[in-house]
Amino acid sequence: MKSAHLILALVGCSVVNALAEEPAYSTEKWLEPVPYQAPGTQAQRFSAQLQQDSIAAIANQVADWQLSRYDIRSNQMRPEERASAIPQGWIYATFNIGLLMWGETRNDQAYIQAIRNISAVNEWKLGPRFYHADDHAMGQVYMDLYQRYGDKHMIANLQQTFNWVLAHPSERTLEFEAPEMEVMNTANRRFEDPWCTQRWCWADALFMAPPVWAELSQITGDKRYLEFMDKEFWFATDYLYNKEEHLFLRDSRFFTQRDKNGKAIYWGRGNGWVLAGIARTIPHLPKDFAKRADYIELFSNMSKHIRAAQNADGSWPSSLLDTSAKATPESSGTGLLVFGLAWGVNNGYLDHATYMPVIEKGWQSLVRSVDKNGRMGWVQQVGFAPGSATKKDTELYGAGAFLLAATEVYKLAGQQ
Repeated sequence: MKSAHLILALVGCSVVNALAEEPAYSTEKWLEPVPYQAPGTQAQRFSAQLQQDSIAAIANQVADWQLSRYDIRSNQMRPEERASAIPQGWIYATFNIGLLMWGETRNDQAYIQAIRNISAVNEWKLGPRFYHADDHAMGQVYMDLYQRYGDKHMIANLQQTFNWVLAHPSERTLEFEAPEMEVMNTANRRFEDPWCTQRWCWADALFMAPPVWAELSQITGDKRYLEFMDKEFWFATDYLYNKEEHLFLRDSRFFTQRDKNGKAIYWGRGNGWVLAGIARTIPHLPKDFAKRADYIELFSNMSKHIRAAQNADGSWPSSLLDTSAKATPESSGTGLLVFGLAWGVNNGYLDHATYMPVIEKGWQSLVRSVDKNGRMGWVQQVGFAPGSATKKDTELYGAGAFLLAATEVYKLAGQQ
């Protein structure tokens, strides 16, 4: 395999050439400038009722509070030294995906423009790791904006990167623990990843990458992207999915691990990533796609077991089978699961009467996790297994999960 530096250089040249062929921005694609709004929010109280006005009030507050962390002048965001926190990576991507979907749901140009501005700062590029699913997630943002504005340079780097992966498919196993690490040095970060992460060997990856591959196939008409996604998705699913519990193990390290009660450990947020990932993938599958029904069946079977694991307070525990009185509630996983279940009801894949009480309780839990300024708490920090969370714990991906949930719950409320 070519060195990482040579790969980056080659793709960089290809993207530059592609960009050089593109015309300048068409001013017709720009709406009126969005009025300036000083960063920050004013404290307010929120209602957990499933009414669109109530949902919009808290979703906007969460979005505005999180966007205030981006202010170039003050840079209030917490400094992140970990490699996974690059601006093109999954942490930022999850928030950008959620905010863009929320903005599009209400045709809120201020939020849409915010994501366009952030994408421009990213130079419309993915993260530097060509194979790594975490560095693919931002591609959905670029594609959705491309479909809105029509500027091909928005997806030039994405397409070049995926074309390279198609030409150099990895044949590594999905075993998470291996003696050798995947190492890449860049100007600002040193990445040290498990050897298997050239493929989708961990549950989170099924949120990050499959929707991007499927959507790129849809908008370009190139079936190779869909075929690659389908092959890798089911390769990972066959490896990590328990067909009896209908839940995903986070990675191969959990094949033999058990909790204190002797039960298998199914990470709440990990399964949230998967359920939300399937919900984001299915819309991009052709109606006549041979395996479309398999994705829907997997989604439905997972949803039944997710429903059964909900805590009495509406949240989901960090460890889904933990039925102890001290089970840890966790808001980012809860947000992803509420999004997935609400999407299923909205699109006719889940029974309305069966799942509405689950969604309503889940939404109430999410509303309780947000303070009066819009800061979302109870977010488990970056991890790979069930863990604790406190009222003060927040993260970009938690706010993104909340906005994803708000998007689908808002649609549900409109049907009441």
